[in-house]
Amino acid sequence: MVRTLGFMLLCLLLASCDKQADQAIRRAELLMQDEPDSALHLLQGVDRRTLSGERLARYALVYSIAQHKSRIDVANDSLLRIAYNYYSRHPEDSLYVRSQYYMGIYYIMVDSTKQGEDCLRTAARCAEERGEYYTLYLALNKLAKGIRYSDASLALEYSKKAFQVYSEHCPPNITNKILLMLDIGDAYLLCNKEDSALYYMDLALEEAMATGDSTLIGAVLQDKSLLYTKLDDYSQALSMAKMAWDISPARNINLATRLASCYADADSARQARELYAAITRVGDYGQKYLAYKNLATLAAKDNDKTSFIAYSDSSYKYMEEMYKQILKTKSDYYQDLIRLEKEKERADYRLKLRTRLFLVSVVSFLLLAILVFWNLYLRIRIHKQKRQYLEKEREVLAQKMQQKEAMVRFLQNYIVERIDIIQKINKNKDSHVLLSKKDWFDIEQILNEIDNQSISKVRAEKPNFTEDDIRLCMLVRLRLSNSAIGNIYGISASAVQHRKLKLKKDGFGETRPDITLEQAIVSI
Repeated sequence: MVRTLGFMLLCLLLASCDKQADQAIRRAELLMQDEPDSALHLLQGVDRRTLSGERLARYALVYSIAQHKSRIDVANDSLLRIAYNYYSRHPEDSLYVRSQYYMGIYYIMVDSTKQGEDCLRTAARCAEERGEYYTLYLALNKLAKGIRYSDASLALEYSKKAFQVYSEHCPPNITNKILLMLDIGDAYLLCNKEDSALYYMDLALEEAMATGDSTLIGAVLQDKSLLYTKLDDYSQALSMAKMAWDISPARNINLATRLASCYADADSARQARELYAAITRVGDYGQKYLAYKNLATLAAKDNDKTSFIAYSDSSYKYMEEMYKQILKTKSDYYQDLIRLEKEKERADYRLKLRTRLFLVSVVSFLLLAILVFWNLYLRIRIHKQKRQYLEKEREVLAQKMQQKEAMVRFLQNYIVERIDIIQKINKNKDSHVLLSKKDWFDIEQILNEIDNQSISKVRAEKPNFTEDDIRLCMLVRLRLSNSAIGNIYGISASAVQHRKLKLKKDGFGETRPDITLEQAIVSI
């Protein structure tokens, strides 16, 4: 009695926890679009150790999406992979497409490009089939960016299709539209179609100017500056970079790096050095490494050996720091992975303890049922397997016989049709049919293939047979009439019958009238 009450209380507790978790996940889904930070905070309050199956997969996916929308790089895929693995086994679920999309983003972020492309293609295909156009636009856009350097032409097609899908089916957003235009322009540039690239960037600039958003205008101008740099038009590139620098309210390091690079290309070394020097004071390790590297390049152009050595040493130092940071991130990733695995093990152990009482009763019942029905099941299974095996054997044998008969009929029809055609053409009723050496070779090969090498065996067993004897054996095996064989040899039907009897007697030693020449051939 006490055990039963304890078990009932445990079930009620689990049901209450599941209900609270469901409510938290649903609220997070509502908050995720506009307030991803709040959604993330809400999800962090859920004890995922109590979740399993579909609830855990849904929680894992919503949590990963909230991280992505909060611009938090996911260095550990263990949570996202829970959702990916679950929905891969349930492709009919409405969240299947999104699990493929966000797994593809993760793969590309960690340089697993092939797996990322596969996931994004799957997401795009399924989204199109289900009419989920916003996800389709996102998947196509991300796929285009992922393959732009490996397959520029295909990336261009994906970018154009993403723009089309967004324009026709998605809620209008001028920022997204402009970014898509810039992506198409970049894709055209990688395909060496500079005029088309410039056209789309001009369209993007026109749209950005209409919004009056200085940040957006600065981003478009920065892209145009890159385009002119690739076209070796350094003065225009510098002009675009200056405009972007002047109009942008927040002059970030990327914009400063672009402007400095344009100054360097335009031989304005002093301004370039000033900007690179400023970047070395505020940038991260990677930005400082690039700044010192470019300063070393400028020093080399000026033959300033002392500065070149100093800048090169600083560049090398920050490159080392950058690698140390990468190694630390990798170490943290594995530490997080080990920690999560331990947490999972502890959660699994607690779940086993909670369900042990229930499992004992269920297992006892199942063991009793298995002992009763096991023998009957084995008998039925063995009988069924034998029956299926015999049926398959009969089907295979019937198919082989049908294939052989079909090939024989094909050869019969082929030869008879040639005879009929010649009879119609020749007015003097001369229906003699000439078969070329290739025709005879093809007939022999087909007969050997469908008839267990019958003609090859005749050749081996009867080395004294002439080529005409072999050919007569082939025609007989095809069950052609005496008149048809006579048309091939240019003799009468009775002469053919005489030759067949002579071959059966002299070649096969058969004198019995109830044995035909075909049966004598088959007997070999």
